[in-house]
Amino acid sequence: MSQLPRGILEAHDFNLALTLECGQVFGWHKYDDFYFGIIGDLAVELEQQASRIRFSGESGLEASDVRHYLGLDDDLGAILASVAVDPFMERVLTSVKGLRLLKQEPWHCLCSYLLSSSNRVERIDKTVKEIARRWGRRHGIDGHDVYSLPEPADLAACGESGMRSCGAGFRAPYLVQAAQMVADGALDFDLVRSLPYEEAKSILMTVKGVGDKIADCVLLFAFSRYEAFPVDVWIKKAIEQVYFGSKKVNNKEIRRFAREHFGPYAGYAQEYIYHYIRTYGPEVAA
Repeated sequence: MSQLPRGILEAHDFNLALTLECGQVFGWHKYDDFYFGIIGDLAVELEQQASRIRFSGESGLEASDVRHYLGLDDDLGAILASVAVDPFMERVLTSVKGLRLLKQEPWHCLCSYLLSSSNRVERIDKTVKEIARRWGRRHGIDGHDVYSLPEPADLAACGESGMRSCGAGFRAPYLVQAAQMVADGALDFDLVRSLPYEEAKSILMTVKGVGDKIADCVLLFAFSRYEAFPVDVWIKKAIEQVYFGSKKVNNKEIRRFAREHFGPYAGYAQEYIYHYIRTYGPEVAA
């Protein structure tokens, strides 16, 4: 058996468990202190020891791939300093430590967030794993099986019934249609990556089932468009309470306010706020 690629990464200002479990990504498996998942199309095992990340992975995995995926190239100190613009955010940043935004693979991210409509984090994660287990490719690493999501053409071939059998429910046709668009080239992730934020968002929203929130999630978590500010019920309530005196505000106005108030890293502010209120309850935003 060939030796698996292994290495150690310096990871200051980083919390692996928080980053993988905060609700931005789906499909990772935890066993004891180890996390097993897919980076690119390769299986990887991760473990944090103080300010270091130990990794091993399938042949072809590079340390730079892991570093990039985990967001370790980001200057987190500078990013958080730029969004610490008021007492509420200072409180959030004091309470949430080491959370970084991942650099997810676009197809995996789009699939995951198509499943997020009217859904809970735990159920999204369960469905992503089940689709990968039933229809994806099996990878073995250190005695554990890890499954990658099926390629777009393969997922499209599974049909709506195949997706429903995994728990996708009413979202099944969205997944199949999105898969077919990617397989046919009608949805080009390279084009999305190259375009300005608003144009990229418009293209993603041509996919049935993708509205403002899902498009912003994909732009933020797969394309590092940090100006994206996804608005769900948690974020809406918190922003209304803290910044609008509990006045009801539409989502478009919240997104506009967030980009102006938090600046170019509004998306980082969003994820910190999201985790903060999910952990401590929405009333802490008051």
